Amino acid sequence: MRIAYTNLIDAASAPTCLTVDLLYPAANIQNGRLSKRWRSTSPTAQTVVVNLGSAMSVDTVAILGHNLSTSSTLTIEAHTSDSWGTPALSAVTLTHSTSAVLKFLSASQSYQYWRFTLDDATNSDGYVEAGRLWLGEYLTIDPTSTVAFTVTKLRSDTVAYGRDRQKYATEGVGWREFNLSFPRTNGSVLTAVQTMYDTVGNHGSLLFCNFDSLRTYPLVEPVYCSIVGEIAFRHTRYMKFEYGLTFTEDR
Repeated sequence: MRIAYTNLIDAASAPTCLTVDLLYPAANIQNGRLSKRWRSTSPTAQTVVVNLGSAMSVDTVAILGHNLSTSSTLTIEAHTSDSWGTPALSAVTLTHSTSAVLKFLSASQSYQYWRFTLDDATNSDGYVEAGRLWLGEYLTIDPTSTVAFTVTKLRSDTVAYGRDRQKYATEGVGWREFNLSFPRTNGSVLTAVQTMYDTVGNHGSLLFCNFDSLRTYPLVEPVYCSIVGEIAFRHTRYMKFEYGLTFTEDR
């Protein structure tokens, strides 16, 4: 299980995009809501350059809330300066996914400048857009959750019935909720989980990946979400604690 909860882009200056629709500015990438999107004016070979201010370690890259098609070509590069002829980290391919384009790098990379390239020439919208671009590091939760976790699919449909069972409804949207319990845990992992909760609480959003890099089970696809409620640590013995986490998908 992997969780990324600090997006380095949020503390950086506004990203520099090759093209920008003025109604959907680059600064929207740093907004926590996926519905606030950056949008280009063309779908072809669009670049977004992020200046982190100094070299920072990154092993997690993501594109969230996007309109990218399955035929798109997506890459990430990194360098010591805003110059891309021969970058120190040459183009790493990002695999398309409707829910979340997510890449865990084979090794952590520390650079100041990062460049996303989104090339989607056949996109029927005539542009590419993204609600969030993500650069950061992931936390490994080990021991991971027990086998018996729950994934609940929820909806915001508004439904009312008349006296004679006539149905009146307004379609909403769907989202997932994950309820997980964890076995006895102590040491650095227990400390890291507390640090995560102290950092994001219920107010911040994070990336939750239940099966690391495995992407063949749509119901448990990686999710942009928030922690719901508190974390109760139940002592078992020898200063080991069992606890539970609830994640609810954000938009």
